[in-house]
Amino acid sequence: MDDLSLAELLGGHQARLPQLCRRCQATFSRIDQTTCCPGCGRALPAPVLCTDCVRWEAREAPLLHHRALFIYDEVMKAFIQSYKGNGDYRLHSAFADLLAGQFSKNAVLVPLTSEPSHLRARGFDPVLGLFGRLRLARWLTKGDTDLPQAQKDRRGRLQTAQSFSATLPRGHARIRHVILLDDLYTTGRTLYHARNALRDAGYQGQITSFSLIR
Repeated sequence: MDDLSLAELLGGHQARLPQLCRRCQATFSRIDQTTCCPGCGRALPAPVLCTDCVRWEAREAPLLHHRALFIYDEVMKAFIQSYKGNGDYRLHSAFADLLAGQFSKNAVLVPLTSEPSHLRARGFDPVLGLFGRLRLARWLTKGDTDLPQAQKDRRGRLQTAQSFSATLPRGHARIRHVILLDDLYTTGRTLYHARNALRDAGYQGQITSFSLIR
């Protein structure tokens, strides 16, 4: 359990405890934002474009500026397996306190929602669960694909066809910045599809992206 300050203990309001204690938080590996890839946010020893971003730049420029908080190591893989694979929805709020302070109030947060078949099978949307305490704009709709991304190899993920469509609200031209939200960035294919759907629908502002894990 985290230690509470004297002000919190003696204050007239109820102290709010974090979802994860410091010991549990320390088991997850944070990405150093000063040295990560300037394109996709992958953990690196120096801030240079990773090989993935070099390929994306040649294939689908401009790069989608992406940032993430945690490395997809064995501890985080176990968390994702419990949350998404085993359907333990109780874990959806594990990082809620941390995520709440990540975004500019001027940005519109657009989640990458689940396709219908996955939602029926799992019973909940993992991205909406993770970011559910934030004010979200449901601009994107995802259709069913042949296989879940988790069941594909890298080549199969990159060859996944576009499955997003976007519906923009009135006055979207006044919105200067959209941040796409996802749980996990692997190849980037899903996020680039989401960006393309917004562009195809007519959004002309800045689009960046964010995920819990990279």
